[in-house]
Amino acid sequence: MSVCRVEGFITALSPIHHGGDEKAGNQALIRRQTYIVDQAPIEIPVISGNAIRGILRRMIWDDLLERVGYTLTNMKIYHMLFTGGILEAVDSKDSGVIDIEMKRRIRTELPPLAVLGTALGNQMFEGKLKCAIAQPICAELKDFLGSDMPVKPTTSIYELVSFDFMTRLDDVKEARQEGEAAHQMLMNFEVINPGTVFTHCFALDNPSEVEKAVLARALNLWREHPWVGGKSGAGYGNLKLSYELDDDSAYLAFIENNKEKICETLKWLETR
Repeated sequence: MSVCRVEGFITALSPIHHGGDEKAGNQALIRRQTYIVDQAPIEIPVISGNAIRGILRRMIWDDLLERVGYTLTNMKIYHMLFTGGILEAVDSKDSGVIDIEMKRRIRTELPPLAVLGTALGNQMFEGKLKCAIAQPICAELKDFLGSDMPVKPTTSIYELVSFDFMTRLDDVKEARQEGEAAHQMLMNFEVINPGTVFTHCFALDNPSEVEKAVLARALNLWREHPWVGGKSGAGYGNLKLSYELDDDSAYLAFIENNKEKICETLKWLETR
C-alpha cells in the first residue's frame, strides 16, 4: 500500500484560543495533550487533529456544493457531509448488513467522502486521510520533533502561552430597574502566543490522483481562510500555513467533468 505523506508548519499570526474541556472559575483553558518527558508527564498545548479535519471537511463540502450548484435539503445528509455523520440504530434484521453498492458509489462519485470518511445509518465509511495533532516547536518536545524544524526547539512551552481577557459591559443602563445591579462580566482565557510554530502532517492511504488533489484543494481553501479555534471574529486564531501540497487541478477537473453525476448522487442519497 502506498502512503502519501504531507508535512507542513502552522504559525500563529495572532493569539490562538483552541478551547479545551476544562474551566477554572472564570478562566477558559486551552486544549492540552499529556506527553511523557524525562519520565514525567507534562501537558502541552496543541491543536487537535479533529479540529483541523473538521475545518477541511466543512470547507471542501461548501466548495463542492457551490461548484455543482446543489442545495441540500436533507439534514441527515448535511450532517453526513459536514460533521462526519451520526450512527443510528436500525432494525435487528438489518444490523449486520453492509451496503457495498452504496459505499462503492459514493466513494467513486463523491471523492471527499473517500478521503474524509463519514457515517450514515448503520454504515461507517472509513476515510483515507490521517490527520496528526499539531505540536508546538518547544524545548519540552525536542525529542519528539524532527531535525528540519524552521525554528529551534529552545523556547519553553511556558513562554508560548499566556492569558488574555475580555469584558462584557453593561449597555442597558436605561432599562434597569431602580436599585438593580449592573450586569458586567470579566472572562479570562488562555491563548497560544503569536509567533508560535507548530509542526503538523497528513497521511493519505493509497490515494488516487483525484483523492490526493482533494486534500490539496482543502488545504488551498484553508490557506484562503486561515483560522482555527475560537474568537476568530475578534481576530484570534489567524494562521500562516506552509504545506508541501497545493496542486488541486485533478480534483477541480473531476468536478467540472462530473457535475451532473455528482448532483444525481447527492439527490440519490437524500432520498434513501
